Amino acid sequence: MNPYLGQTFALMTALCFAQNSLIYSHVGKQIGSSTVAHIRLWLALPMLLLLHSLMRSTPFPLGLDPGVYISLLLSGFIGFFIADLFLFKGFVEFGPRETLVVLTTSPIFSALLSYFIFSEGLSPAQIFGILLTVGGVIWVISEEHRRDTRPRGHLTKGAVAAFAGTITQSAAMVLAKGGMAAEIHPVSGNLLRLIGGFVGLVLFALIRRRFITDFQRSAHVKILLLLAFAAAAGPVMGIIFTLAAMNLAPLGIVSALSQVSPIFLLPFERFILKKRLGPGAFMGTLLAIAGSVMLFLV
Repeated sequence: MNPYLGQTFALMTALCFAQNSLIYSHVGKQIGSSTVAHIRLWLALPMLLLLHSLMRSTPFPLGLDPGVYISLLLSGFIGFFIADLFLFKGFVEFGPRETLVVLTTSPIFSALLSYFIFSEGLSPAQIFGILLTVGGVIWVISEEHRRDTRPRGHLTKGAVAAFAGTITQSAAMVLAKGGMAAEIHPVSGNLLRLIGGFVGLVLFALIRRRFITDFQRSAHVKILLLLAFAAAAGPVMGIIFTLAAMNLAPLGIVSALSQVSPIFLLPFERFILKKRLGPGAFMGTLLAIAGSVMLFLV
């Protein structure tokens, strides 16, 4: 097996989440962040059920240890429900780039939790690689943030939401790591996690009496197409890549590489949005790439 396959899957996760941040930010400003979090799982669940049926010859994973079900369902409840509600709020109020900066701190929380729970250590070179990767991404987005002239009225609320989402997302990843320790198929693990989040979001919408309203708000062809694309790339393929990566590489490395999403946004902003990029953005990119290469080599 390719010794770098886990790192490759983690980078694929980052690519999926980069486009997700743009779509969720754009659509969330139109219909609300909690509505986006709710409806996209209605689109993602049938996709994943079909994919699981094709790959595992059954729509639902059966015969697993009860602890695996509990760990992965709880991971999805925290990650797809609680964490994503915070993060989507951050995308709308704080901005996709700024929220992704905050998300770069998740390797710290994930590595610490993984150390205490799984006794999973990192070598000094790997720790240095994580720091380079995180530092490079922060430099890139900080440079863009400095040049940003948008009103700052919602930034504090958005920043708090982004940090809350980062911490809860890290906890969800650690729970997922525990569930995936049984070496179940990544598609099965993702399906269980998505079901956990789906149940949480449906109950949340019912409690808030927004269940029907969420569907009414999203009942537009363009919005549904964007959410369907984001659902396929994020909750379906992106999380499958994440779980597969966690089976093949230490959690701290997977978490660090999956946070380089802002790097993938640079070409989009430069060539599609025609946005001028300062030298700090390119220097930060090189630093993050250097950190990623170090993670591959060690």
